[in-house]
Amino acid sequence: MLKKLLIPMLFFIAVLCSNNIFSQEVSPEKKSKYTFTLNKIKHQQQVDGVTNQTKSLKNVSSCELDWLNYKMVIIVKEGGNNGTLSIEKIKEILINNNVALVKFTKKDVK
Repeated sequence: MLKKLLIPMLFFIAVLCSNNIFSQEVSPEKKSKYTFTLNKIKHQQQVDGVTNQTKSLKNVSSCELDWLNYKMVIIVKEGGNNGTLSIEKIKEILINNNVALVKFTKKDVK
C-alpha cells in the first residue's frame, strides 16, 4: 500500500519542482542613466558619429555628448522585455569613432 502511494507522490513532487525551475521572473521596467567619461575627442565628426550610432541602439531614449567636458549621458529603458544596454556595443561605437572610454556609471532614474 505504501509503495502505491509513494510513486504518485514522487511524481507530483517532481512536476511541482519542475514548474519552479523553468519559471523566470521578469524585472520591472525602469529608466537608467549611464554617464560615460570619454577621451580623445577632437572633431565634430566623432561627436556626430557616436551620438547618431548610440541613438540607433535599441531602447535608447536619449544621448547627449558634451565634448568640451568629455562626458556622454545616455537614458535607456531597461527591464521587462527591453533587456539592458550592451556596454560592448557602446565600446564598439567608441572604438569605430576613435574615442576612448575612461569610465562609466549607472543610476536608476524615476
